[in-house]
Amino acid sequence: MREERVSEQVSLLYVPLPAEEVGPDTEEDWDYATADTKTLTHGFHTYPAMMIPQVARRLIHMYGQRGDTLLDPFCGSGTSLVEARLAGLNAYGIDLNPLAVLLARVKSTPLPVECLQEGLSCIYNQYRHLQRLPELERQRYKPHFFNIDYWFSPQVQEELALLREAIFSLKDAPVRDFFLVAFSHTVRECSYTRKGEFKLYRIPSEQQKDYQPDTLAIFLAKAEANIASMAQFTAQVRGNSWVQVIQGDMRERQPIPNEAIDLVVTSPPYGDSHTTVAYGQFSRLSLQWLGFPDEEAKSVDARALGGKRAEVSTPPYRSQTLEETHEQVAQRDKRRANQVRAFYDDFARCLAEITRVCRPKAKACFVVGNRTVKGIKIPTDTILVEMAEGFGWRFVDAFERRIPNKRMPLQNSPSNVPGERGETMTREHILVLEKK
Repeated sequence: MREERVSEQVSLLYVPLPAEEVGPDTEEDWDYATADTKTLTHGFHTYPAMMIPQVARRLIHMYGQRGDTLLDPFCGSGTSLVEARLAGLNAYGIDLNPLAVLLARVKSTPLPVECLQEGLSCIYNQYRHLQRLPELERQRYKPHFFNIDYWFSPQVQEELALLREAIFSLKDAPVRDFFLVAFSHTVRECSYTRKGEFKLYRIPSEQQKDYQPDTLAIFLAKAEANIASMAQFTAQVRGNSWVQVIQGDMRERQPIPNEAIDLVVTSPPYGDSHTTVAYGQFSRLSLQWLGFPDEEAKSVDARALGGKRAEVSTPPYRSQTLEETHEQVAQRDKRRANQVRAFYDDFARCLAEITRVCRPKAKACFVVGNRTVKGIKIPTDTILVEMAEGFGWRFVDAFERRIPNKRMPLQNSPSNVPGERGETMTREHILVLEKK
C-alpha cells in the first residue's frame, strides 16, 4: 500500500520549465516575480535567503558552458550546484553550515527512484517495529540535547527519535541522507517554533497544548513529494558532470587546485549573521536532531563572516567606499562600525581564496544586497568591486533585481534598538567580474 502511494507520486509526468525561465535572452528583467522557484529538487527544504534557481540558471547560461567547473563558495542549500549539474557543468560548493552541506549534497545528487521507494518502505516498516517495543526500550533512542523540552513535546520527541533510528538503519549513505532532509523538515514542522520564520521563536504556551502534529504523516508526505521531485531532477541530468560539496570555511585554503575554476556563481552573506540572516538559528534544531554536538549546532552564526568581534585591522585591500562608510557608521556607533569592518575583512580573505582557485579570464557572479546599519546604507556592490580590483579582478557588468521571492523581512531594526524599524533590502545587485 505504501509503495503504491509512492509510485503514484513519482509517476507524474514531468512538465518542462517554461522557455522564459531557461535562457538568458528571454527575460528583460531579473525579477522572475511569478516564476516557480521550487521546481525539481529546489523545493526539498526551506533555507534562509535562497538564491532563486532562475537567476543561477541564467548566469550559468550567460557565462558558462558544458564541461566547465563552477564554484559556489557560499553554497547554502545548493541552488547554483543543482543548476550547474543540469547544465552539464562540474561544481564545487563550500559552506560552513553542516545542514547546508547536507541539503546541497542531496539536492544535487541524482538517485534512482526505485532505491528511494525501497528506502521509504524500509523506514516505514522499521518505524512500526520500533513503536511496538516496550516503553523502556523506546526511551533509549531519545536524544538529550540543550533545550529539547523547550522546543518539543514528549510525544513528538519519542516519535522523532524512532523515526531517526529508522532512517539511520538504512545502509546506503546517499539514500539515508536523502531521507534525513525530509526528517529535518519534519523536525521544524513538529517543533514549537513559529512557522514561516527563520529565527527561533516559540509559539505561546496556550497554543502548545493544542499542537499535536502527526510526525509520521508529515515525514511521509514530505518524503514522497521529494521522491517525485528527485525523479524529475534525475531524468534531466545528462552526461558525467559531478558535484563536490565541502564543509569548509572560504577564509581558509580549500581542497581545490589552483586555477581549476571557470565560473563562480554565488550569493554571499549580506553581513554578519548576528544582525542579518540567522542561518545558524534556522539550522540549530535540525542539527541537534541529526546528532551534531550542541556547541557545533549553536556556533554556526558565530563562525560565519564577521562573527567574531574584532577591532579594526589594517585590511589587505583598498576600498575607499568602505573607508567612508565605516567612518559614517563609527560616528553613530563605533562597535557596530567595527562589526561591519570585520565582515568585509573576512570577505576579503574569501576573495583571496576565490582568486587562487580561478583561472585567468574566469567570470565571477556575485548576487549581493546593500543593507542598512545605524540608518546608513552599506553599498556592498561598490565595496565588493573595489575590493576585487585589488585582487586582480575587473568589473564586467551589473544587473539589478527586485526581491519578490526571497524569504526576508520587509522591515528590520537597522539600529538594533527594539521598536525601531527601517526598510531592509528589497533589491539585489548582480555583479559580474573577470579575473585578469
